[in-house]
Amino acid sequence: MSLQIFILGILCEGNHHPYDIKKMFKKNNMEDVHKISDGTLYYNFDVLLKKGCIEKREVIRDDNRPEKTTYGITPKGREFLEQEIYASFRNFTGVESLYSPTLFLKHADKNKLVFLIEEVMDKLRNRTEQQNQEWDTFKDKTPPSVHLIQEYVQSRMKLESEWLEKLLAFVKDGSE
Repeated sequence: MSLQIFILGILCEGNHHPYDIKKMFKKNNMEDVHKISDGTLYYNFDVLLKKGCIEKREVIRDDNRPEKTTYGITPKGREFLEQEIYASFRNFTGVESLYSPTLFLKHADKNKLVFLIEEVMDKLRNRTEQQNQEWDTFKDKTPPSVHLIQEYVQSRMKLESEWLEKLLAFVKDGSE
């Protein structure tokens, strides 16, 4: 899941309180893709804690404030993060599904990422070709409104292909 990848990726950089993660989530424009409530955030922290991916590091107590628990990532969490990044590419549904993984590519093997991105690009290319062939068969029998929708679908697929090409070059370049 995108939120768990984000949490683990941030915790790779240092220990944080869930509220810190929520602020970073907003700062990185992740809410455009996935809205998070406090309940969702704390639920995901609890899931990662139960899986052994994160652990409590410090409980801060102020006189007039509730307890504040900071968390850190475990070795199991680092491995889980890497595997979830790969799974995001294998289960590609659109560029938006790769936002969190893209932020934390440095925690995955470059060669595996190149392979997975190329695989996604091939699937998208095949899907585009298949859709274009199907469209050629039906376009003369469809109303103009369907043409508008098809035009949008084709431009979105083209844009996603271009973005994936840039991502592939970014990974191959080793930037980060």
